[in-house]
Amino acid sequence: MAGRAGRLSRCGDAVLVVGVVASSVAIGSAALLAWVFGVLRPAVGVAGLLVGAGAGALATRSLRALPDLDGEPVGPTSRLLDGLALAAFAAVSIRQFGWSVYERGGSLLTLLPYNYGDLPLHWTYVNHLASGASFWPVNPILAGERLKYPFGVDLLSAVFVQLGASVPIVLVAGGLCGAAVTALALRRWGGPLVVAGFLFSGGLAGWRFVVTGQVADYQADVDWKNLFLALFVPQRGFLLALPAGLLLLWSWRRRLLRDERALPPWVEGAIWGTLPLVHLHTFLFVSILGGLWAYGSRRVRAALPAAAWASLPATWSVFQVTNGFRAASLLGWKVGWTIGSGNPFVFLLLNFGFFLPLAVAALVVGVRARRREELLVLGPTLAIFASLFFVRLAPWEWDNTKVMLWCYVAALPPIGTLVLGRVGGAWRAVLVVGLLFSGAVSVAGAWPQRMRLEILDRAEYGAVCGALAGETAERVAVAPTFNHPVALGGRAIVAGYAGHLWSHGLNATPVVARLDRLMRGAPGWREEARMLAVTHVYWGFREQRAYPGSTQPWREAARLVASGSWGALYRLE
Repeated sequence: MAGRAGRLSRCGDAVLVVGVVASSVAIGSAALLAWVFGVLRPAVGVAGLLVGAGAGALATRSLRALPDLDGEPVGPTSRLLDGLALAAFAAVSIRQFGWSVYERGGSLLTLLPYNYGDLPLHWTYVNHLASGASFWPVNPILAGERLKYPFGVDLLSAVFVQLGASVPIVLVAGGLCGAAVTALALRRWGGPLVVAGFLFSGGLAGWRFVVTGQVADYQADVDWKNLFLALFVPQRGFLLALPAGLLLLWSWRRRLLRDERALPPWVEGAIWGTLPLVHLHTFLFVSILGGLWAYGSRRVRAALPAAAWASLPATWSVFQVTNGFRAASLLGWKVGWTIGSGNPFVFLLLNFGFFLPLAVAALVVGVRARRREELLVLGPTLAIFASLFFVRLAPWEWDNTKVMLWCYVAALPPIGTLVLGRVGGAWRAVLVVGLLFSGAVSVAGAWPQRMRLEILDRAEYGAVCGALAGETAERVAVAPTFNHPVALGGRAIVAGYAGHLWSHGLNATPVVARLDRLMRGAPGWREEARMLAVTHVYWGFREQRAYPGSTQPWREAARLVASGSWGALYRLE
């Protein structure tokens, strides 16, 4: 049985390494080739996939050089707990990602409210890139802007769409594959505690279930939400960023903190160097933590080879997604994070529950016992976590949770070894239940379908895409919304949903004002269209509602491309 368990574990590690390395290298190669040739073509995507597959196959051979891998400790565990944690993760992933896009009555819906706004945005990016976007791409939801967003996972999805796959299938399949690899990475980082801890993350809000008897996502009512539901499912960059970052931290823990054999430097460099294209917050967190580990363990020279491999691709990637290192302008002071005028103690207790007390207890035990490894993990992690209550990383301070997630996941293994591993079984059960109960209630509450969350109407979407087929459109003037069929079809629009634009740090006010004058048919509307590079005007029920009383001068002054029950499309001559 032990031999069989070891083979299964090694097989899982091989899947993890292949999945992360192949995906990372494919994204980096496709992005670089598209940038060199100026456009994303199917040949470029295929070349990226082949390079990624080759790198993944080579990377798996490196696992043979880690003979002690089967016996590596992954925290307080048992086969039963290991199996239960992975089974729970699989069941929830299948439910959430399997129904991230599904059809009912001619409409494509999504199950999770968190996904309602983000999924159409990723759909837009995927179709825009798959349509043969020039590189570096323009922003498809704001005129005059370059796409300053780590769209690596959407780029990989676009490659498969160019090869004939449908967007819904790619989104569902990508989510399921990303979840599987993430579960393996969480387990390798800290065993069933980290797998279950991430899946059932939360604070104390879910304990309302004891009073109400109603199963619901109570954690959604506070700022620290269930991480699986609020971040992992809707923000698709985490599908690769989370397993990639964990694989790096695991390898660096072996190399820098334990002086053991780890993944080859070229493997670490390939993952690390392309990470900014996937998720910039993750890249910053693992880079800071890895640097502090190298310095704190006095093994800087051991970290240099991986840094050398990563330096060039990472610099290029950061330069591209920040538009020449300009993302620092998004940083700002925000003392208190989202506490506002509330009681800080109540806020921390309600939002984070048992996590912060357990983390502090682990830090105290680590200091007393002089546990260097745990202290080098906990110390920087909790310091970064605390700093996020004083600065914001984006215009919306809630976006700090993208790094707080990493602080939480990184701190769980030391909590397991220094606190949970030192108490009796009964107390351990109490602490684990206290840590996971609220998040478990949230996950259970998100299981059934309660609302009709429509992403698009299939008939309208098909008609609009058909009307635009064969049209060379630089920008299409439409009403700003999060799921407009023109944007979902991959065509660049003048301005998208205001919440997306603001949260990405884009000043859309001048563009929206010009769009308003254009869509109302105000004097000088043609000049506004030229300034916005608008080649087409779309007019449907959304536009009628957003711009009542518009004179619609393009009906006489422009060529009608197509019309129907969905609306009308005009080309400006």
